Amino acid sequence: MNQDILNIHKDCQEFFFNFNDFPGNAQDYIACAGISTLKTEYQIGKTDQGEQQANKQQNRVNVHYLLVTRSGQGKITLDNKQYKLTANSIVLLPAGTAFLYELDGEYWDMSWLLLHDCQQYQFIHHLKPAVFSNDNANKLYQTMALLKEFNHSSEELNTNIVLRLVEILLFQIEQTLNKNANRKEQQVKFHALMESVSKQLQLPWTVKILAKKMHISEPQLYRLCKKETGMTPMKYLTHARLGYACYLLQYTHYNLEQIADTIGYADSASFAHRFKLHYKISPGRWRNKVE
Repeated sequence: MNQDILNIHKDCQEFFFNFNDFPGNAQDYIACAGISTLKTEYQIGKTDQGEQQANKQQNRVNVHYLLVTRSGQGKITLDNKQYKLTANSIVLLPAGTAFLYELDGEYWDMSWLLLHDCQQYQFIHHLKPAVFSNDNANKLYQTMALLKEFNHSSEELNTNIVLRLVEILLFQIEQTLNKNANRKEQQVKFHALMESVSKQLQLPWTVKILAKKMHISEPQLYRLCKKETGMTPMKYLTHARLGYACYLLQYTHYNLEQIADTIGYADSASFAHRFKLHYKISPGRWRNKVE
């Protein structure tokens, strides 16, 4: 394919997600996503450079494609071969893949996700472009449909639901791509531990405690964490704590003392100091800025 193709008829309806507006850290993993009901004509084609998106610094970065068919029919051309896309089909297009996908019937209900080429999804580079049927297709679509519904409200209850749905969506993506099949036992155990840590940020985690839970030495944990996340153990923990603090500042009425207690800091002063070091702004000013 020598040039990109973009043909979208006015009968097509698409809803786009902006994960920068969502609670949680999905924006670190998902560049863009949407739910589409396609009719009359729809064609998206990319050259052998694949899809690229602009990041925060406006640099062009590669992304991986994940397409999910709910009903109707589409088709995709990969390496001069065509594949029908029907209910429960999933398409994986690693960064750099040339493709052309299009409507191939009266209608096509589908959802799509553009995944950042980040540390979390480095394993996708070891996968080939694929079209396959998977029960997770409907689960992915339904989770995105629920996100669309609940994110319209600013109520605190709905915000908490959206946060949980974002976590479910990220889990479903990894499950669909069978990420653990590409990991060694130690890697699987490490990521399970980090998931547990992220749900218990109030606990006094240390490198020593984490290493003991992994049954490895502290230097081994340091190297493993650096390899899997690009961060040291304590930097990863700080990133998780402050990320959740941003959610609490934006979507709850917790004061700084309550937030500090929730994410594992001794007091509001310690939390505020760490927050300002990380974001170059105080928690109070950050909250006022996003309100």
